[in-house]
Amino acid sequence: MILDYQKFVLPDQKEGKGLVAEVNWNEEDINTNECKIIRFTLPDGKEIYVERKHLNEILFSIGNPKDQKRLIPVNMQTVHWAEIQPAMKATKDIHKGEMIVGPPIKISVPCTVVREMIGVEKWNKEVEKQNKKIVDK
Repeated sequence: MILDYQKFVLPDQKEGKGLVAEVNWNEEDINTNECKIIRFTLPDGKEIYVERKHLNEILFSIGNPKDQKRLIPVNMQTVHWAEIQPAMKATKDIHKGEMIVGPPIKISVPCTVVREMIGVEKWNKEVEKQNKKIVDK
């Protein structure tokens, strides 16, 4: 992302006059900085202000699938799969102390959360164990 002032000229295919686009034109206005608002100046001098998200929407709409994929923000992280089996003790209508057990459920938990829950030392031991299994195969 551009953080300083930049000026772009978008050429007109018909008349040759350019459409001027500017970002971060006022350092003191936090509402327009970080390319949040783009200022367009038409050939006749009229100024138009457009939010970046609207330009992204246009680009996404006219883009091919490959371009659209690049416009979608992706946050990737490794996950740890855990299988849990919900169970509870009944207090009414079923014999007291009898377990009600549901089917196993597979859930994914981000590895950062698992590492935080079990502690870094235990996490490192588990990772070493898994790496050893891979090497032994």
